[in-house]
Amino acid sequence: MKEKILTYAAKYRTAVSRFAAVILVGILLISHHSFSQKGIYDLFFEISGIFLIGLCVLGRLWTSVYISGHKTHRLIVESPYSVVRHPLYLFSFIGTIGVGLLTENLLILGVLFLLFAGYYPLVILAEEEKLLKKHGEEYLNYMRRVPRFIPKLSLLVEPSSFNVKTMKYRKAFFETIWFIWLYIPLEIIERLHIEGILPVLFRVP
Repeated sequence: MKEKILTYAAKYRTAVSRFAAVILVGILLISHHSFSQKGIYDLFFEISGIFLIGLCVLGRLWTSVYISGHKTHRLIVESPYSVVRHPLYLFSFIGTIGVGLLTENLLILGVLFLLFAGYYPLVILAEEEKLLKKHGEEYLNYMRRVPRFIPKLSLLVEPSSFNVKTMKYRKAFFETIWFIWLYIPLEIIERLHIEGILPVLFRVP
């Protein structure tokens, strides 16, 4: 039963993420925050969101250098993978929180956190079981040495050079850059609320 749940979680990860995004955009379109646009809270949310999204983009691009085109051939243990077993999910989580902060909507921020914290651990466990079956004792030793989600920077091992598969990396680049592009529609929606073009049905803190 557990294995089936993990399999479905990994298989439908993208579909679940897209469905959740549609629901959250719907909430964003009809709600707005209650604090001043020029106040300290507005500044805090924007700066924090931009900072976390920047960290996410840099981290995902760093991770993609090592994972793009190599994941199916061998176990990657260099650079970000030397300090945490799932850096791509870690940086995606950081970016998700950043996006939540940029919405300046505590309801959306809370929902994003709960969705990621509730669903993605299943995806991570499914991936670990798959890697255990493929790499056996090598991955088991890796699991004993490197933490799952909280980085241990003292373990960092980085090669002086690494062979990058450019076509795979380009794809990973465009999968990452949307974290930055999301700032544009979020700003447009906020401006439409301020101008009264989009109705605000309810306000959140």
